[in-house]
Amino acid sequence: MSKTYLVATIIVALCPLLPAQTHKAKAPKGTVVEKRHSDGTDEVQPEFKKVRVTPDVVKSAQQKLDDDGYNAGTPDGKLGPATQRAIRKYQSDKNITVTGKLDESTLSHLNVGAANTMATAPSALGSGTKAAGHDLKERHPIAAAKAFGKGIGHASKSVAEGTKSGVVGTTGKIANKSKPSPEGKPVPR
Repeated sequence: MSKTYLVATIIVALCPLLPAQTHKAKAPKGTVVEKRHSDGTDEVQPEFKKVRVTPDVVKSAQQKLDDDGYNAGTPDGKLGPATQRAIRKYQSDKNITVTGKLDESTLSHLNVGAANTMATAPSALGSGTKAAGHDLKERHPIAAAKAFGKGIGHASKSVAEGTKSGVVGTTGKIANKSKPSPEGKPVPR
């Protein structure tokens, strides 16, 4: 009877550890678990990096918002309350998801931060392929195709929006449509 008691005690002691051992592989970095299957496998999808917003990007956005009449305050490169209010109003007026932040979509609409927007493309491809590889290894080919497609789609969108921002954002500079000087003459280049 002591052997039965000992075996039962060991089984009860190990029960909390059993669920941790049922998952075959941990989700790779840059991915999120979308679905857990009863056989212990996971389906993962890519998790995309946010656009890195530098003070220069904030300053350009503030200037653009001010030029468009949204009163973001003095362009100082700081994301203060006035700038966030202006961003929220701009997002609402342009039918962009209202976050009050300079996200990828808002930067694209403002035509600023082209390089920062495009810089997220390589990580989007990487996250998509990591997720696809994991899903294939876990024998979930449909989820793998979805993850790969999301990675390519997000990378393509980042490049397209960044290119648009870069091209449209420089047309004023090329056409010398900068703000006139106090005397009313265009500022020399």
